Amino acid sequence: MGLFDGHAYVRSLLPTLAERVSSLPTRPIAAVVMLGDDMTPFVRQKEQLAEKLGVGFEKHIFPESITTREFRTHLNDIVRLRRVSGVVVQLPLPPHINPAVLNVIPPAKDPDFLSDRAVGMYFNGRSTIEPPTPAAIMAAISESEVELANSIVALFGYGTLVGRFLVHELLSRRALVRIVAHEVSEKLFNGTVAGANIVISAVGQAHFISASKLPINAIIIDAGFSLGVDGKVHGDIDFAGVQGEFPFVSSVPGGIGPVGVAMLYRNIVELHAKYHP
Repeated sequence: MGLFDGHAYVRSLLPTLAERVSSLPTRPIAAVVMLGDDMTPFVRQKEQLAEKLGVGFEKHIFPESITTREFRTHLNDIVRLRRVSGVVVQLPLPPHINPAVLNVIPPAKDPDFLSDRAVGMYFNGRSTIEPPTPAAIMAAISESEVELANSIVALFGYGTLVGRFLVHELLSRRALVRIVAHEVSEKLFNGTVAGANIVISAVGQAHFISASKLPINAIIIDAGFSLGVDGKVHGDIDFAGVQGEFPFVSSVPGGIGPVGVAMLYRNIVELHAKYHP
């Protein structure tokens, strides 16, 4: 089984990205905003990479019980800090928080494409950066050396951070995309993956897919991330007990996640260079 090593891929990017940071007249600073627990591995990963790159890192932590109005005020204050190059809000937001609050982040400080304006710029071809996790997935597919043109891609998940951007990227490369964005019956699942050259799951539900149900000759990209009660990161695909061998696999942890964080910082650096010299 060919395994995509996300950590190794990031190590190959670090020298160029760190050199880019050091070439700037001022240091980029990332502001990571959290509602509730600040000890998740997702945040630690961002903090560790910031240190390696020489990027400033700030944590802004608010109680999970905060109201939308209060959060909007605090987020607006963070956005207005001149020293901050990019604002990253850890998702998902608590259910009582109106996600429209993220629209206070201007595209110039939105490396994660959380605001409607940043999303609009992307789909209108006016963005100079790329959505981080979709960019990481495309990098993994490129490493697999599969030809995307006319390939059949089975995509599970059409979320705001991954699926909707990924479909655009895949179609722009002339792939044939089958999308499942809701609950999956066995019949629908089998029909979606049948004959697929590439299977991508970005649902965020542990053990969502049993690997034994996947076509063994397909490229398998697991881009689903969820935090279990054990405090560990889990992917969508359960690879335990797999009988066949896949030609190329991106598993969790250690696959798409680290590369997505690197792409996030690439965005922050480029936004800093363009808007915060």
